Amino acid sequence: AINAAQEGDTILVSPGTYTENINFLGKGIVLTSNFIFSNDLNDIISTIIDGSNPADPDTASCVLMYKPNNSFSDDSSAALIGFTITGGKGTAWNDEHAPGSFYREGGGILIQYWAPRIKFNIIRDNEAYDKAGLVSAGGGAIRCGDGNPLIENNIILHNRARYGGGIVFNYSGGVIRNNIIDGNYGGEDYAGGGIWILANRFDNKIKIIENNTIIHNTSVLPGGGVYMWGSTGNYVRNNIIWGNLAPSNPQLRVQSSQAQIIYNNIDGGFTGEGNINLDPDFILPVFYLNDTSPCIDAGKDSLIFNDVED
Repeated sequence: AINAAQEGDTILVSPGTYTENINFLGKGIVLTSNFIFSNDLNDIISTIIDGSNPADPDTASCVLMYKPNNSFSDDSSAALIGFTITGGKGTAWNDEHAPGSFYREGGGILIQYWAPRIKFNIIRDNEAYDKAGLVSAGGGAIRCGDGNPLIENNIILHNRARYGGGIVFNYSGGVIRNNIIDGNYGGEDYAGGGIWILANRFDNKIKIIENNTIIHNTSVLPGGGVYMWGSTGNYVRNNIIWGNLAPSNPQLRVQSSQAQIIYNNIDGGFTGEGNINLDPDFILPVFYLNDTSPCIDAGKDSLIFNDVED
């Protein structure tokens, strides 16, 4: 269907398990499950892209979303909505900032030079880990290079990588909003369990990390929850960053970077307007808040943050 699609098309996928590794071929199309109509979580759970049996072991991301020929595009018409993305093992990718240096990246999804929408997916049990013959491997769930994506309303669960077990933003802008980022791990090479951010895009697109629950991620090196290195234009607000593990700065490591970090609940505390350090009081095993949670009405209260009263 992707091969036959034209710009602006929508491909509607029936429930089932699709054992394949797909490529958007640079097309501004929407690939979606029935969730787009039903708003039913079961449609996400039952519509599975399983990337565990690739035709080429070096092209083993579940989903490739890149613009060819080094052509940047901030067009956001491409979208991936309502799937379980699992079993991916990443793609050997030539680092555009160090040509000839190959990294295995994007276990679940690899994004390059583009601004797609990644919404309402469960991205779980992927990895970018095998670095045999390569420099390293990162972005267990999602790797974005020189892009500007919207990553919103996803569950990013139990992925692993040698840096950025959950998400890698490499010289990218973008928005990471309303996600649960839980139980991702790795970080042996360049740190970062949940989210890993390096440097800025050529036009200094900002990076927004907002309204996420970032919990139980683990890094062998610093930054179990979030790791930023050499990056400016970072906005971290209205998040719960709790119970992440690392030998130092387990929740948030900001190294040679500029970031506005406000109105978060951060385990162990963090200096910044509105930040608190209080047990979020989850209704486990899910991550709804009990009525007694100190996080209720503790976020920045502008309408854009959807912090509904009580």
